[in-house]
Amino acid sequence: MTVPFLLAAVIRWAGLAALATLVGSLVVDALVLPREPSEVGAVRGRLRRVGVICLIVLVGTTAGELVTRAQTMAGGDLAAALPAIPPVLTRTHFGAIWIGRFVLLALALLVSPLSSRAARAALLVLALAVTLTTSLTGHAADWGDLTPSAAIDWVHVVAASAWTGGLLCLALCVLGPARAWPVPLLARVMRRFSRLAGLCLLAVIMTGGYNAWVQLPRVSALWSTAYGRVLGVKLLLVLALVWWGALNRYTIVPRLAGRHAVGMGERLFRLARVAVLGSARVARHALPSRLGAYVSREAVLVLLVFGCTAVLVDLTPARHADHARHQVALEPGPFRVTMEELHESGGVPPGWIFVPPAGDAARGRQVFIRLGCYGCHRVKGERLPASSGLGPDLTGVGRHHPPGYILESILNPNAVIVQGPGYTGPDGKSIMPDVRGRLSVEELVDLVAYLKSL
Repeated sequence: MTVPFLLAAVIRWAGLAALATLVGSLVVDALVLPREPSEVGAVRGRLRRVGVICLIVLVGTTAGELVTRAQTMAGGDLAAALPAIPPVLTRTHFGAIWIGRFVLLALALLVSPLSSRAARAALLVLALAVTLTTSLTGHAADWGDLTPSAAIDWVHVVAASAWTGGLLCLALCVLGPARAWPVPLLARVMRRFSRLAGLCLLAVIMTGGYNAWVQLPRVSALWSTAYGRVLGVKLLLVLALVWWGALNRYTIVPRLAGRHAVGMGERLFRLARVAVLGSARVARHALPSRLGAYVSREAVLVLLVFGCTAVLVDLTPARHADHARHQVALEPGPFRVTMEELHESGGVPPGWIFVPPAGDAARGRQVFIRLGCYGCHRVKGERLPASSGLGPDLTGVGRHHPPGYILESILNPNAVIVQGPGYTGPDGKSIMPDVRGRLSVEELVDLVAYLKSL
């Protein structure tokens, strides 16, 4: 892993943690905490302060993501990223979503000092909209913004944020040795959160299963690709998180409420716990401290899960693994004009071709989708909207043509015209639109890498 990759992952990790904690604080305030006891008022104040801190962190990490994305597109160090920021903001899909996210965060900061229920509800709506921008800049948006994949991923992010962010807020604002709540009140709060966490977990499992089905073409990708291995670690951490949550729900919370296991699920879980951990019993007055210890462990697991998620965003999804295996290592070299112009000027002998630098096939696929190339060109094996067939089928184009040919066909379609019905206009020239003004050099190289991987 390179330093820019690690820097981007750390920034994204902080942003994910802050976003989840913000959503969790608002959900706990609205759905978990009761209205009447005096102890709850102090917790609400702490939750609001935590929310403001999270918004400030989100503004910083959002700015950091813009810089790291510009650095990636510019292909240089951080100094080279600064001149690339304006075109990234104005000419890329990421830039459009980034501007929307920044506006939402600014509005949220304006609303956050207000304590009325209407203001808190408005802040929750803004936070949920910010989570949508997370989905629209991730792998789920490869098929477009208004697609089932993007919507399902948004539900996944919201449910995961409410669950994990709620846990972090419980650890920060509710539980702890310095915060002694009456046991009945603590039991009431934890029962409410356990129900909410259960619903969120169900949503996470369903949407996460769909995402895994989309991103993993086969089970073996879990250990044969870097994306799959990191995803496997994340799944193990989530399983551990579910285990600790079940311990709380089926062993500690019922005893806090002063009742014994009554449901079949509770009884089976307690039997499993005894089989694994033994039959040690904790006095009722010591249950709050035990609960705090368990929730603190869950909070640590949550932060580790966020770390895996941050790394996954920049890894090539397993569905592209087969393409990546066919990617050819190329010698880097700059380019400025088309080969046709160089031939005509006599600067390059006829027959010589460009050798573009190696690019990122996964990012190139995103460029392919952003430009709407799938509207005219078919690619078998890719889950893309149906093609009109106005352009040639690109399936296997990378096996039949060198990268220089592919590059020139993008920059100068009239220099490389494929014969076929409708591929040319009445003037005999290619009907392919001019995309040179819509691509940065980095995006062009990545697009060539994607087409070469087909």
